[in-house]
Amino acid sequence: MLRSILAVVAGFLLIGALAFGTGAALHAAGIQPAAGEPMMEPALILLEAAYVAAFAIAGCWLTAALAPANPMRHALILGALGLVFNVMGALATWGERPVWAVALNLALVMPYAWAGGRMRERQLERTSAVRVAG
Repeated sequence: MLRSILAVVAGFLLIGALAFGTGAALHAAGIQPAAGEPMMEPALILLEAAYVAAFAIAGCWLTAALAPANPMRHALILGALGLVFNVMGALATWGERPVWAVALNLALVMPYAWAGGRMRERQLERTSAVRVAG
């Protein structure tokens, strides 16, 4: 049980560190507004969505890779946790992003979790097939 919790925490921390770090770097470079400031520019919203997608998938993959069993379940648990935090964030920052951007963000959380979990499952399938063939 502890290993499962740590797997989810590791993925959560990876996503958070990468997303917040990238946002801060883009703000420092003058590309993106600071956290708490409105961002209505579609190009910036899509840039943010792209890097968050990559980090979310990577974090869910990490969770699945560290999971003691059932990698997809662990990735989806992280996705559900992420969805809860994203809903809370959307409510706390309502009006700082267009509604379409908030809806897009919320709609993609679980597909990202599934993608990260599926990537890990495919790795395990390939490793298993190599062992059987070898």
